Amino acid sequence: MDLGRRNKVKAEGGMSSMTDLVFLMMIFFIIMSTMSNNTLPVDLPQDSNGDTSTKDGLVEIGIAENSQYFFDADKSAFYSYEEMEPILKAKMDKEPVKNLKITGDKMANYEAVFKVIALAKMNDWKPVLTFQM
Repeated sequence: MDLGRRNKVKAEGGMSSMTDLVFLMMIFFIIMSTMSNNTLPVDLPQDSNGDTSTKDGLVEIGIAENSQYFFDADKSAFYSYEEMEPILKAKMDKEPVKNLKITGDKMANYEAVFKVIALAKMNDWKPVLTFQM
């Protein structure tokens, strides 16, 4: 005696509704991209050949692999964050243009880099990020 089900329900979904949804999303994104405002100002760094400005107004700070801070590529004196902060503020107060070059070692802790970025943002300095290999 065969007690199995004869009418088995298929658990497959139709793809036509999915293709309709993807098509509508594609139309939406195309329309939104044409309506977007492309006049966002971006402050890009200049290369040394095309830039006629000097190094005035640029204070350099580096973050070493052990998350210690140093100034102007002088890796002979390392500072903790608490020691570095008043020195950096004093250097930035002397500069007419408040540009801060932050150079982080690729093995440095991200928190150490973000602390300097947050300090720059609180004091209205312009941070420029680079990294060391």
